[in-house]
Amino acid sequence: MKFVYPLIMLIVLTITHFNFLHAEATKKESLPKTKENITKNKLCPGCSRIYPGDISSCSIDGRELVEFNEVDLICPTCKEIANPGEKFCKKDGTQLISKSLPDKKTSAPDKKIEINLPPNATQEEKTKAAMYYILEGNRLREELNDFEGALGEYKKAEKINPELPAIHFQMGGIYWKLGKQREALTHLDKCKTLLEAQPPETKSDENYKKTLQDVKVYISKLEKGLKPSEKNQRKELTMAERDEKMKKALLENNRKWNEMVLIPAGKFIMGTTEDEFIPEETPQHEVYLDSYFIDKYEVTNAQYWAFLQSIKSTGDHSKCFPGEPKNKDHTPGTPHTGWDYPYYDYPDYPVTRVDWYDAYAYAAWAGKRLPTEAEWEKAARGTDGRRFPWGNVWDAKRSNVGPDAPLSVGSFEYGASVYGCLDLIGSISEWCNDWYHPEYYHTSPSINPKGPETSTGLRIIKGASLFAPYAYKMRCAVRIFGKPDDRNKSIGFRCAKDHTAETEKTVKEASKPEDKGKAVH
Repeated sequence: MKFVYPLIMLIVLTITHFNFLHAEATKKESLPKTKENITKNKLCPGCSRIYPGDISSCSIDGRELVEFNEVDLICPTCKEIANPGEKFCKKDGTQLISKSLPDKKTSAPDKKIEINLPPNATQEEKTKAAMYYILEGNRLREELNDFEGALGEYKKAEKINPELPAIHFQMGGIYWKLGKQREALTHLDKCKTLLEAQPPETKSDENYKKTLQDVKVYISKLEKGLKPSEKNQRKELTMAERDEKMKKALLENNRKWNEMVLIPAGKFIMGTTEDEFIPEETPQHEVYLDSYFIDKYEVTNAQYWAFLQSIKSTGDHSKCFPGEPKNKDHTPGTPHTGWDYPYYDYPDYPVTRVDWYDAYAYAAWAGKRLPTEAEWEKAARGTDGRRFPWGNVWDAKRSNVGPDAPLSVGSFEYGASVYGCLDLIGSISEWCNDWYHPEYYHTSPSINPKGPETSTGLRIIKGASLFAPYAYKMRCAVRIFGKPDDRNKSIGFRCAKDHTAETEKTVKEASKPEDKGKAVH
């Protein structure tokens, strides 16, 4: 109980105030406000997610959607009317209120309470007293815009219980509002340190992981305003901490993450019928595949980290795709979200923001290859042409989807395919080896198809990610595509390998109990 109550409060405060403190860092996409959208939108009565009018069920919980009667929301600060689906002001992050409701009460409480704790106060009593001052500080900040007054309340809380993560999270936010960046970073660093010191049972909770990631993202945003020398110093420290974390994770989990599943030789049903009205998925056809191995899990951040370490230390690009762009170092990321982004601090998250060339290079380095589209689809749907890995009926509880989905690979074991592969639907979408052509199925071979023989400029991507808008996009047969150099947060990959006597021996060797004393470089 020593850690649980403070952590619960921090999670609540983080969810409530993270947008207020840094709206641009967490702004969510919303539908454009047009007359057509307002009249056609539908609402999930369970999770309150808004959908276009042509969708009938929620992709998160499967509930039937109801008509969405829009209530105009406005920002109590700038009075601007929000777009449908928005909950926070896109300018300053303030929580929106109904246009018909009066502004928030901004009067001070009738009586100021000062808490005098006895010298022998328990930890629980100290925590509750500190939370009173935190909540009073929040009231001054949100209702009166009294940042100095709020800081005073937070300092009282810090004096009572300086080891409470929520205090340092709130103090980091208020110092940022006051333009004191270094002080803000000091408290956010303290918050991160306290969170990372939580017991293992707390760290395994997904809410904990997401709270810690929010704190790290907030820190990374503030670091951008530092001097170059300060930024480099902090970055080096962060990277050193990550290296140690990855080495430890690989020692403990590399055998598990490298586990491969044997897909037996035989026929399976690929694509969909014309009744689905998706031309590029037709015609539905029977395909024979030789036996092959495919990864049980998607490639993780830790596994990809080991690959980058090897590339960095050896400079060996001999196994990379011959036509890859010059000077590639295969570091994940985009111009706005690079390798130093906090997402990559988590060893068991699937690596994302990698392009096709990165996926190809990793697979070759690991002694594997990317799966073909047909291999991926058979691993996902088996031989009976099912819509989803578990059957023909959508079940959100079996798939890693939605805004609150856990990010760790293998989180949904009951969503496995008939062969035991995990996260084929949900989590992230995955690069395949094939070139994409919308009419390929009309002429594709019936035995071991490998995609068009010549470049179409687009590579196949299979498996809907946790960001997919609705269940129909989650089907195993859905065909996605992207340019080979495309990168975004929804795309990663898993690997495959030919089934031969030699590869079977290699896979069996990899399944033996791991030597914990073996060093990871």
